Amino acid sequence: MNWRKIVVGVVAVSVLWFAVWLLLLFMKSPEQQMLRMHDKFITALENRRWGTIDSMVSKNYNDGVIEDPAQVKAAIRKVLGGFIGLAITQQVVGTEGAWAQGKVYLGMVKTKIKVEGNGAGLSAFAVSESRRITHPWVFHWHKRGPWPWSWELMQIYNDQLAIPDGAMELLNEK
Repeated sequence: MNWRKIVVGVVAVSVLWFAVWLLLLFMKSPEQQMLRMHDKFITALENRRWGTIDSMVSKNYNDGVIEDPAQVKAAIRKVLGGFIGLAITQQVVGTEGAWAQGKVYLGMVKTKIKVEGNGAGLSAFAVSESRRITHPWVFHWHKRGPWPWSWELMQIYNDQLAIPDGAMELLNEK
């Protein structure tokens, strides 16, 4: 058998597979795209993939408490960085969106989150807070470009989250 034909065949199948995958991504609704990115963000948190998390947090992030994206990224690292073992489970309880604002898509994912694990630093606090909080977390997403993966996290909010006195100073320490 001719090796050249084998290589050409493998390349052709790979290109076809990639084209179908890309087409399927673009055919998803904005809500499905947002949920896919939301799941990717939660998985990145669980696996502590800081680069992925950093790339998903918008440069315009503002949740009312933290207005600087660098601050929220540092806070995520401090809270989750002390875990030796970490499991984050989520239950999406609702989504909302404004899909037809010209080229801008805005969306919200409401999800109940449980954090399990052990470690040092703020890990025990994160686990106990996730057990105490019964209201869903609200993640605000914004799609900036035409690509299915161009969703950015604008805000994370939970009205039951109690930030102890002095915690923000601890999170802001370098």
